[in-house]
Amino acid sequence: LSQLVTISKCADTMGSSVRNFQILLMSLDPACILETRLLESGDIEYFVHYLECDRRLDEWVTIDRIEQNSKFTSSSPPDGVLKIPGQSDGRLTRNQKRRYDEMNHVTSELDTADSITQRLEKEHQKFTRVKFIDHIRFGKYEIGTWYFSPYPEEYRKLKYLWICEFCLKYMKFEKTWIRHMLHECRQHQPPGREIYKKDNIRVFEVDGDQHKVPILFRIETFDYFTILQLYCQNLCLLAKLFLDHKTLYYDVAPFLFYVLCEVDTTGCHIVGYFSKRFSVENNNLACILTLPPFQRRGYGKFLISLSYELAKIENLIGSPEKPLSDLGRLSYKSYWEKVIFNYLLEYSDSSIEEIR
Repeated sequence: LSQLVTISKCADTMGSSVRNFQILLMSLDPACILETRLLESGDIEYFVHYLECDRRLDEWVTIDRIEQNSKFTSSSPPDGVLKIPGQSDGRLTRNQKRRYDEMNHVTSELDTADSITQRLEKEHQKFTRVKFIDHIRFGKYEIGTWYFSPYPEEYRKLKYLWICEFCLKYMKFEKTWIRHMLHECRQHQPPGREIYKKDNIRVFEVDGDQHKVPILFRIETFDYFTILQLYCQNLCLLAKLFLDHKTLYYDVAPFLFYVLCEVDTTGCHIVGYFSKRFSVENNNLACILTLPPFQRRGYGKFLISLSYELAKIENLIGSPEKPLSDLGRLSYKSYWEKVIFNYLLEYSDSSIEEIR
């Protein structure tokens, strides 16, 4: 049974920029309970999806956030169409269903005749629909997560994960993380070659299939890997916490990763990255992410611009892999608006025919 409820306004006042999304919940009360979990304290939390909202707004709430007069209960139909209160048959309208599919990347039968692809899409949605890791500690930031990430079983259902901002090793406990940061980690920059440097900004190119250096430490369930492979895998797992439809986790060999860092006296602190691989479509970018604490600072546009500059060096005319996420579309739209505006400014005395 999928229970439909209404959620009271979010009282979370964390200072992290990630919580900006939480503010939106004040007007997005109707929600569907997808999962429950029992805490060590004996309290029960409920994982809710806010109707007609992107899944990054899904969250765990306590019973005091749920309106006690919520009485909407319905069985989810086989096709996964949610029901909502206030309608005669309890189903989503066609327009609401379309919006739900767009925000949750549901593949329409009209979009593809490939039943295998559709089945894999449904399996992906089922496997990733519940986000267990609520927050991560990453350097000096405590960041609220957006999506499920397939960390090894013993980690993926933790509420809180501690991650080294340099080597990206993930840990269960704060004391383990502190010991690692103070005494164990010797890696203060991404394990690749530096390709860009300006002021306090650095970009490193990390090849997922290069430099077979024996690993210096072991992470359970992974056995021994090369430093670069493990770094790239951990980077992908970290990115999946903030990207819905990222499917690259462990097979990193075909990819190059371009990691953007801010540099200070303690080392190179990851801001974001993009990845790319060889493709017959000449795509110049496979995946892009700016970590939430660093968003709205122009780093996304910088990474997009860098991907095109690298494509120029390779004499390629390409574009990012499709489909783009909603935030990805916004980033590219903003980037090209700026590029076109600057171009028109430069050639303001020219006619459209001359510009062409």
